[in-house]
Amino acid sequence: MRTAKQSVYAIIVDDVKKKIKLGLLKEGEKLPSCRELALKTGVNPNTVQRAYTELEESGYIYTLPKKGVYVSATDKTAYRNETAKEKLCELKNAGITRKELELLIEEIYGGNYDKS
Repeated sequence: MRTAKQSVYAIIVDDVKKKIKLGLLKEGEKLPSCRELALKTGVNPNTVQRAYTELEESGYIYTLPKKGVYVSATDKTAYRNETAKEKLCELKNAGITRKELELLIEEIYGGNYDKS
C-alpha cells in the first residue's frame, strides 16, 4: 500500500521484502536487473538501484558481479525482529506508553497470560 509520503524506492524495498517473507521469492532466486525492473515498473533505473542497495545492506539480497541479483538465505530471526519492531511502532503510535508496554510484557512473559 503506497502512502503519499512513501518514496518509490521504499515501495520497491517493501514489495521485495514482502515477497520474500511470503515465500513468493525463494533463496537463490534471481531478481530482474535494475534496468529490467525499471522498464517493467516505469521508474528510473537509479531508483531501482537505490532499492537494491538498501535490500543488499539489509541482507535480503546479494549481487554477483556480471551474473545478477539474487535472494539471500532467509533469516527467520531477522524477520521476527522486524515484525516485532513494526508491532511496537503501531502500539507506540496508538498511544501505549513504554511503562504500559513493560507491564504488558511482564504479564505475558511472566506467566500470568496464556494466549497461545
